[in-house]
Amino acid sequence: MSAPNPECKVCGGSGMVQAPPDPPHPPSFDRCECALRKDILANVERGYPGLSVAPIIEKSPLLDQHTANVWVTTGQTFFSHRRHVAVRQPATWSFKVISDAELVTAWLATAGLGSGEIIDPDAYRVSTKYMTIPDLVSPPDLVVIRMGIKVARNVAAPEVLAEAINTRLHDRKPTWVWDSKASPLDAGSLFWSTEVASILSSFHRLGVTGNGGMPPGNSKTPTKKAPSKSGGMKGKKTLRGGGE
Repeated sequence: MSAPNPECKVCGGSGMVQAPPDPPHPPSFDRCECALRKDILANVERGYPGLSVAPIIEKSPLLDQHTANVWVTTGQTFFSHRRHVAVRQPATWSFKVISDAELVTAWLATAGLGSGEIIDPDAYRVSTKYMTIPDLVSPPDLVVIRMGIKVARNVAAPEVLAEAINTRLHDRKPTWVWDSKASPLDAGSLFWSTEVASILSSFHRLGVTGNGGMPPGNSKTPTKKAPSKSGGMKGKKTLRGGGE
């Protein structure tokens, strides 16, 4: 637990405030907001270092989506939306932002135990921190998979992503998949396959105005054809939260 504010006028620096009486039960105490706020911000930092200082926004379409499977396309403003959600959860709530590169690294740790040849320039990065994909993705209450970090080709990349998401679905835990206009998760991505498309078809789809060609969650597999004049965004919700 974080240290309370010694100058707090509510708890007097103790970090605890007495809860309303509930006879015949003995008196009980709650954490004071001065200490609870520090605990929550510390938890946000555990989920992703630096997230607690992301710019503050007034609202986000991601609020109340922390128990849902979401595929979101946006840029760096995603950090503000992510913070907006995280600071409104209990200090005991766990989440983690995992890159697509980390998923492949976790897979390589297992693949390296076999006798097959590994053709991946990132194979030297394998460590024993996460021996399997479930080790990496299973524990948190919410996992955010950040796409666009892995650039070295690996033929198993689509299967790795599918396994990570399927593991979360099997555990009945929510997953957010985050890509961007610069590195979209589509037919040209290292991680794209018909299986990945099928899995993501059930995800709630969110995007940013101007992301031409972003398909809705229940659309057909995207192709590389040119976007329409409307940009393919008619009727989409956006991540243009107030105060962004």
